[in-house]
Amino acid sequence: MNLSSLLIPLPVSVAILLASPARAAETTPATCVPLSGEQQIVRAGADKNILLRSDEDHYVVHFRNSCSSAVLAPRLVFKTDGKAADQLCDGGRSELDTGRGSCEVARIEPIDGERFKREARRRSR
Repeated sequence: MNLSSLLIPLPVSVAILLASPARAAETTPATCVPLSGEQQIVRAGADKNILLRSDEDHYVVHFRNSCSSAVLAPRLVFKTDGKAADQLCDGGRSELDTGRGSCEVARIEPIDGERFKREARRRSR
């Protein structure tokens, strides 16, 4: 076996090793939180985000783009992977269906109950 036949696979191996972290970053798994039957959505100021309470857990749900249709929609439904959701996921897996359109969930920010109350009061003014 000569030296050149050993060196040819080396660039291919290096390329595979370098591509793996990039691919992993592209396919970062979504963060998901469970949705309970008892939910509260505060949508005042819903253009960029909404407040969500699911049982005792509280979140700010941030949208990828503007979600002005959520402000006046009579009914809001979360969908994950295109169907009614029992969990809410970020990174575009979930969306808020407003009946007039949908708003892609970009990020879910956990907050405490006190911040939820403060934000809900502030938004209702």
